Amino acid sequence: MAFLASHKAAGHISGECLSVDGGMEGRIVWKESEVGADLAEGYAMPVSAPAHEQTGAVPSIPATIQVSRRRPIKVALSVDFDAISGWLGTGSHPNNNMADYSAGIFSGAIGVPRLVKLFKKLGVGEKMTWFIPGHSMETFPLETKMIVDSGSEVALHGYSHEGAMQMTEEQERDVVLRCIELATKLTGKRPVGWRAPLYQIRESTYALLEELGFEYDTSLCSHDSEPFWAPMNPPITPPDFSKPASSWMHPTITGQHSSKLVEIPCNWYMEDATPMSYYPHVENSHGYVDTRQIEQMWKDRFIWLWENEQEKSELSKTDFLVFPLVLHPDTSGMAHIIGMIERFLNWLRSWGEDVSFETYETIANAFKKAS
Repeated sequence: MAFLASHKAAGHISGECLSVDGGMEGRIVWKESEVGADLAEGYAMPVSAPAHEQTGAVPSIPATIQVSRRRPIKVALSVDFDAISGWLGTGSHPNNNMADYSAGIFSGAIGVPRLVKLFKKLGVGEKMTWFIPGHSMETFPLETKMIVDSGSEVALHGYSHEGAMQMTEEQERDVVLRCIELATKLTGKRPVGWRAPLYQIRESTYALLEELGFEYDTSLCSHDSEPFWAPMNPPITPPDFSKPASSWMHPTITGQHSSKLVEIPCNWYMEDATPMSYYPHVENSHGYVDTRQIEQMWKDRFIWLWENEQEKSELSKTDFLVFPLVLHPDTSGMAHIIGMIERFLNWLRSWGEDVSFETYETIANAFKKAS
């Protein structure tokens, strides 16, 4: 028998998870074979012979030992299949040229097949969500069919990757309706999820999504690891310095929200493209960040949540945590990046039964059921 004091070790091994001596947590492992590699890595702390075996006294359970009640972590793995559309809407620039668009062609023709194959290999293809612009559905029909055939959920991501503020409300409605039509014809099921291209969303978008019966959106970072109800607050307006100061000195209204539309969080730090893709006409473009730096950052986030957020507190609104991950075929499909993606997904899979891969629709339904 061994007590694994490290969360990392405990997460990889089956057994009873305990809280000991006012805070330290770990897991009791009953079979030597279960300790395995963790012993070799130095994570297991050997337990000496119990005192009652030495003295003959009747054993008792220490009052300081409590069974830990951990919230499971749902990995929200997703891919934004922007392809060429990424250069047409939010990525539109007068200097875009054939070389830029060719990255979009790589996304569809090369990146998608590579990722679909990888997800099938890892057994997560049916437990994830692809956000597909209408333009990609129509431009790359064979690759889109590969995604559908893999069993993944298909959700919407604009038509030409349009930002909400680039369109009138009427144009936005036409785009959403067209994308619903395309996805329904493609999958035989009306889509229930939306991610705003480049996360560019506005208040009227939420009203439209709710009106059209969407179950969830995933465009905001108001939380980093729990779903929440989509906000339905008045627009936030900056100060008008041509008016008296009293006109802008008031709090922002934040407490109004939908009772139908779930928001599943996302953020710039849990996606691949921002640090690992180079965009020639974007001022803050990177593209040359070491994949291992990104891999370690994602691991650091997961481990911190594992060690600090799994215990439900008064501020917790869900019985589970989410760990969102946003990939792109033109980024994660590249030969020097996809290996890191495989390593990291395997690392997540190794944490045991408390960690599961689930579609965004499944996560939204779980949140609604618990609310």
